[in-house]
Amino acid sequence: MGNVFAKLEESENCYKGRSFSGTSGARGTPPSERRRGMSLVIGNSARSRANSSGSQMLYKKKSTRERDMMKEGFAKQLVVRYDESVDGGYLAPHACYTFDKLDYDPNVVRSLITSRRLAPFYIPLEDFDESWTKDELIKIVEGLPLHAAMNENPEEFEDVPVGNLKKQSVDDLVDRTLSKKEQRRQRSKIFKARLHLKRNMWQEQENESFLEHKLESKRDPSSKRNLALATPDLDYTVYKKGAECPICFLYYPEPLNYSRCCLQPICTECFVQIKRAEPHFPHEEVDPTKPVTADDEKDPNLLISEPANCAYCATPNFGVTYQPPLNRRTGIGGIPPGSYKAPLDDDTDDSESDDDSFRAPSKSPEDPGVVTSDMIRPSWKAKLDKERMRLARRSANATAIHVSNQLVDPEHPSRRGSNVDYEPSTSLMGRSPRAGGASLSELENQMIEQAIRLSLIEEEERKSSRPR
Repeated sequence: MGNVFAKLEESENCYKGRSFSGTSGARGTPPSERRRGMSLVIGNSARSRANSSGSQMLYKKKSTRERDMMKEGFAKQLVVRYDESVDGGYLAPHACYTFDKLDYDPNVVRSLITSRRLAPFYIPLEDFDESWTKDELIKIVEGLPLHAAMNENPEEFEDVPVGNLKKQSVDDLVDRTLSKKEQRRQRSKIFKARLHLKRNMWQEQENESFLEHKLESKRDPSSKRNLALATPDLDYTVYKKGAECPICFLYYPEPLNYSRCCLQPICTECFVQIKRAEPHFPHEEVDPTKPVTADDEKDPNLLISEPANCAYCATPNFGVTYQPPLNRRTGIGGIPPGSYKAPLDDDTDDSESDDDSFRAPSKSPEDPGVVTSDMIRPSWKAKLDKERMRLARRSANATAIHVSNQLVDPEHPSRRGSNVDYEPSTSLMGRSPRAGGASLSELENQMIEQAIRLSLIEEEERKSSRPR
């Protein structure tokens, strides 16, 4: 609405500086009445904004620097660290999927893993053979990388200046000779390229530290062992029984997560990919005899966000259950991985000991043992509300612009199509409309209704921003 009111003020100043002769040849509403209508628009809008001083808190637009810091913080939480492990797995994904497809809340997922409600992110095997001997399996597991290889120079970042990652800032690399729009676009590309390189650098540092400690323990077995590194016994216990994820076709240690509805296995890497669709209007059957209603003209409150469906049976409200292993509890909340020793009777299969009670019935999404896809993206409701408010504002602004154009521009098509007739006047104020049809007061009433509507929208924002 800000641009509309600025235009109105400019028009008002234009009329104030204009002199009129005895009889004006211009068609339209007298300038004094126009000013009255415009001040009404501005005044109602100002009151609406004043009444919602706290409504911007929930969806307050963050500065560029704040957004950059949030993105970097998110990327750091997706770095796999060997000293952050749970039962032989980790708190960050191995990168079976690209970084841009990871949009879950890492704090929530890390908490679910450490509390043993969700399987950890294991390093996967491309193949698994039950005939492997213990020594063969340990050798294979010890050679696994902490994180999948990362693309160092994607094509999208070719010829993008990145500068010194430790010294220069993004703003130092932007070409100031470009237009403001081009500068913003270039800055976005530079930031993405730099963030990609930083992620690679952070993960490489962890990979190198992981390998160095592994080699050191092999060179000198008598030296004090790094307790964050898994023992051969733990490697074997974790990987001796593998299961294939039906979605990514990689092998992971058991037990895996299981869908709450059809009890199908799914790795955590794939689970965090499943989410709600973007907010949209309900799908309706199109009647060819009726005009199609544009989204901007629909009621924003009709926007919906449907829960994710099960990847196997399409049951709504997708969720998984997880039963932690019984024969190992290492890492966070357990013994150090470097001090684990296999029990003398190592034939116990923890994945089968409680399968009958664990997998027997399907569970509802409200069951305390179920982790739904909504739980790892708790902001979905705020995202839906934000989109509804955005559409409501857009619709209200469009209507306000339309009505204000009728007030300001006497030649506006909607004014020409109205039933307002003008009669000559000898006053200095030009012509005045005769009674009948749409009048200035009716247009003012429309503006009042729009101001009230905007005020109600902002009041809803203010209420939703209150802490609950």
